[in-house]
Amino acid sequence: MYLVKAKPDFAAKRVEYLYEAFQLNKKCDTLFTVRGRDFPAHLIVLMACSEFFGTNEGHVEKIFSDFDYEIIEAILKYCYTGEINIDEKHVEKLMDLANRLEVKIPKQFKTVDLSNCLNVLKSTGDSELLRKAMDLTSENFETLHKTQGFLNLPLFNLMEILKSNDLIVSSEESVFNAVKLWVNHDDANRKSDLALLMRSVRLSLLSMEFIVNEVMTFCHSCAECMTTIRQEIINKNDKSFIPRETPRKKIKGYKMALVGGNHLNTANTIDIFDGLKNSWTLSKNIGINKKWFASVLVGDWIFIIGGEDSSGQSVTSVEYIDLKSGEKKPLKPLNQARLWFSAVTLRRGSSTDVYAIGGYGGGRLSSVERWSSNTGDWETNVAPLLVAVSNQSASVIADKIYITGGRTSELISSNKVQMYSVETNSWTYRAQMIQGRHGHSSVAFKGKLYVAGGYDWETSSRLDSVEHYDPNANVWTAFTKLTQAASGISLGCFQNKLFSMGGHDGISEFSDVWEYDETNKSWKASTSLSRKRSDTVANVIPYDSII
Repeated sequence: MYLVKAKPDFAAKRVEYLYEAFQLNKKCDTLFTVRGRDFPAHLIVLMACSEFFGTNEGHVEKIFSDFDYEIIEAILKYCYTGEINIDEKHVEKLMDLANRLEVKIPKQFKTVDLSNCLNVLKSTGDSELLRKAMDLTSENFETLHKTQGFLNLPLFNLMEILKSNDLIVSSEESVFNAVKLWVNHDDANRKSDLALLMRSVRLSLLSMEFIVNEVMTFCHSCAECMTTIRQEIINKNDKSFIPRETPRKKIKGYKMALVGGNHLNTANTIDIFDGLKNSWTLSKNIGINKKWFASVLVGDWIFIIGGEDSSGQSVTSVEYIDLKSGEKKPLKPLNQARLWFSAVTLRRGSSTDVYAIGGYGGGRLSSVERWSSNTGDWETNVAPLLVAVSNQSASVIADKIYITGGRTSELISSNKVQMYSVETNSWTYRAQMIQGRHGHSSVAFKGKLYVAGGYDWETSSRLDSVEHYDPNANVWTAFTKLTQAASGISLGCFQNKLFSMGGHDGISEFSDVWEYDETNKSWKASTSLSRKRSDTVANVIPYDSII
């Protein structure tokens, strides 16, 4: 036997040669033309990365046409070298293209949330991250199945989701509608997958009317589907037939609650939005009897922290409303009376912590207090703000607290951004907002921090401007303006959508609610609040809450 072993770098040298040939357009045997620009390549190299190139060669150009040249070049280079070097802002688009071409690109995720769970399912082999991503997807299926990320899922990922008994849906109709949306997104290439997908739809859980009017209409060209559907109709007409398909978990859902306000009569009630009924209703009078307080959600409790009482005094009182019983009970009071301040929740080890930050109490405050679920006490050993502010806004992204703007002791509407780290117990400045503002609102949405509205003391005007912050790039970018200038609005994210609610224009308060339309890049009118409100806080609460 004659045995030869080349040097360890033999294979790497061959890859280098192929990549050099690719760059010089030597011996390339396939060509993709996208908007007048040619992309030559070696088909066998591409097929080594994904069989999709061999079986769908004519379809690749159509897919490429949806992407920038930089992303196309990056994916082709990856097929030769296994390396990608591209601006982070293009990563999601790159992963989208890779998924559509069935090219496996590993992606590292530190955390899993609603904004990236579908990408985690497609792009990682980490079993723990996959479990968390599947749980999030199952819990939020009603929202996620309408997103672009869902429509771009590969078939095997979609099948994995649809077969789950843990899928939380309002009815089996949602599962069928998800199949319909996914197939229609690329009808020419996905229609052949319909029979396989329909095996994941539990027909016995659908009404006869829905099967006849919706399912049969959509599946009429699929012979295998129609055979199964006709048998199900026979089964439904047989009174002795017992369905054996397991029901999905019923959607528990959530509601959005607007808590607080700048008048006692509104602060004493909570406006609650039911996403399933698309309506706002007013809670019973909950006996808060103060205004300009801060509120946060901790498990099944809504905290009511500080504020100003009916005599005009700032207070230290803290109560909680039990969402399961509707009862209001006292908690340990703050160490410092404060109003016009911010509050957020954050995990710290085994404790769920509530932070009361800045505000006004005889003057602008820089002090910060932290309530711990482990002790039930308010701790004062938290680093103070770098600059004392009231009427600021606070949000949390990736375990960091961001304080935006606020009114300073010099009566300036600040554009400063202060960020708190639990690990170091310290505040640092981040990039300044484009517009100084106080009395505004902020919310973390899809990994970015959005701020909107407010008041500019220098120009004595209310603001319609909106901007968002990318914590990775440390950059603020102007966003679509509000439909009307206002202070005291409440930004909220609900069912994967961004909302602006209520507010004040200096003359009167609003009951208007605006939903951001990502397709048209505009704010569109949504269902109005049950009464006019401003200076409220949006909390997302369990659907079965009793308030």
